[in-house]
Amino acid sequence: MREKRLVEAAIFLSQEPVKPEELSEKLGIPLERVEELLSQLIEEYREKGIIIRKIAGGYRFFTAPDLHSELKEFVEDRPVKLSRHLLEVLAIIAYNQPITRKEIALIRGQNPDGAIKSLLEKDLIEVAGRAPTPGRPKLYRTTENFLYQFGLNSISELPEITLEEEVGEGSGSN
Repeated sequence: MREKRLVEAAIFLSQEPVKPEELSEKLGIPLERVEELLSQLIEEYREKGIIIRKIAGGYRFFTAPDLHSELKEFVEDRPVKLSRHLLEVLAIIAYNQPITRKEIALIRGQNPDGAIKSLLEKDLIEVAGRAPTPGRPKLYRTTENFLYQFGLNSISELPEITLEEEVGEGSGSN
């Protein structure tokens, strides 16, 4: 019982999602036990006003989704503000990662240097290594902060897009 309370309190105190490995290491509880306790806590909080959710590879408390509209007045909304240009470059990186600056420019048709710099500063993307091509250009990918800011646990949770959505064309018929 004490171990479960410790895991619960650690998640509550943390400003960022807490990974099971970190809980195990810092609380001195075997990883398998931490994962078991997390499953129990998620189930116990399922029908409450706050829930525990896996996000960006860790766990964090959130308001239950069905209560958001009634509780809106209690929360100062601070979404990440990104221009359309930054969002376009970020989407290209998210859906094509790892990707080089040149590949981004080919997809977007514009120089992405300013956007890449801004997204790096906002910790939404990071350098993922170097491409095995001449000049060994940097490869970019999204960060855990990207997952956190967009409410995703993994990149596989990105919504699927169709070619029409990508190029901004809608068929109107069908």
